[in-house]
Amino acid sequence: MLTKGQKDYLSKLNPKRANSPVIINKYNLQTEKVTKKVIDIIIKKIPKADVRFMGSSALKICGQNDVDIYIICPPNLKNNYLSKLKPIFGNQIKNKNKWKWIENGIEVSVYLSDPNDKKFQEQLEIFNIFKNNSQILKKYEELKKTLNGKSYKEYQIAKYEFYNRILNIENK
Repeated sequence: MLTKGQKDYLSKLNPKRANSPVIINKYNLQTEKVTKKVIDIIIKKIPKADVRFMGSSALKICGQNDVDIYIICPPNLKNNYLSKLKPIFGNQIKNKNKWKWIENGIEVSVYLSDPNDKKFQEQLEIFNIFKNNSQILKKYEELKKTLNGKSYKEYQIAKYEFYNRILNIENK
């Protein structure tokens, strides 16, 4: 079962993106080097920033071998953070507090995230469950392997359903 927010996200997917196949790869050690470089750049510009490396690469499991970095940013600091990040990362993607590029062949996404945002809180909670429960993490990795070659939409639905079971989220 999916939440209203998850259904909304899926309904707004570009059809090309929704139908594109997802390739699941073994964990790539190179993601650590890329992550360190990007986080070092962020901390140099915003020394007190709360920066989190999350996602499959952070968990060192198979996935799309991309890097997801979250900068925790309360609304009152948003303009300050944006003014410091824009010169190094350029314009955000569609003003969605997100930057995306390829670094040494690895897709990097940097998100400016409100710590009070419900979606972000759920993301953080599921990441922490994976990080602290090797049995659940193993089941998640097994699921991801079965999704290799499936469409992005099928991939997202399966992941959302898994997350929702772990978090005991009903249709909200």
